[in-house]
Amino acid sequence: MEYRDVAAKTYVEEQIKANPSVIKKITTERGLAEHFNVSRTTVRKALNDLIMGGYLSQNEKNLEYSKVFEINMLKMSSFSEEVKKDDNTQIKIKVLTNKIIKMPVELRTFFGSNEQLIRIIRQRLLSTIPLSYEITYLSSEKFQHLDQVDLNNVSLYQFLKDHYHLVPSHGREEIIYQIATGDKATNLQVVEGTPIYKVSSYSFDVNFQPFEHTVQYLVGNKFRYHLSAHNIFKYKEN
Repeated sequence: MEYRDVAAKTYVEEQIKANPSVIKKITTERGLAEHFNVSRTTVRKALNDLIMGGYLSQNEKNLEYSKVFEINMLKMSSFSEEVKKDDNTQIKIKVLTNKIIKMPVELRTFFGSNEQLIRIIRQRLLSTIPLSYEITYLSSEKFQHLDQVDLNNVSLYQFLKDHYHLVPSHGREEIIYQIATGDKATNLQVVEGTPIYKVSSYSFDVNFQPFEHTVQYLVGNKFRYHLSAHNIFKYKEN
């Protein structure tokens, strides 16, 4: 492909990303080619790249724009704030389980004890489509009776602040890319083998004591992680 063809394809991709409603108004390759003043081949290649990149999804009738959330890894803001930059975005939080469990062996070092933990398993949904599947662990001694609270559509950190007067001060995250299997594929409603992010976060209070640990699985083509160095530490509101 010559340079001018690559430039034309890139132009079409950027225009659709900036104005996704265009694919609702113009539903044929010919119409899009005339609109952007490029060839139908260029339009076809641009649409294929957008589908492969997760920006578009395709059903039997037409194309649909797939919303992609930009997450700043270093920004001191909550996950909810990151995905609600668009006022039209309605994120729901569904609690799958909320109960007290024995301390997992792999978390003894982080929590520095062998106490029981509260484990909260949740989904975040955009309308009815799962965006994330997350497992959060909290001290059962610090947050007594939290396992009895209805946390559906509730910001966990805000609830802990309001009812326990405790908030995280700082934390660290480990992000890896893996494929969805088992319960992760089921709860994200994707086929096994779909690329997903695994985000393991560890947060601490102002006294540098363990606050909570969360493992969050995100649908890979729904999120783009990037770095913008304003802060070294970041915490996420659950």
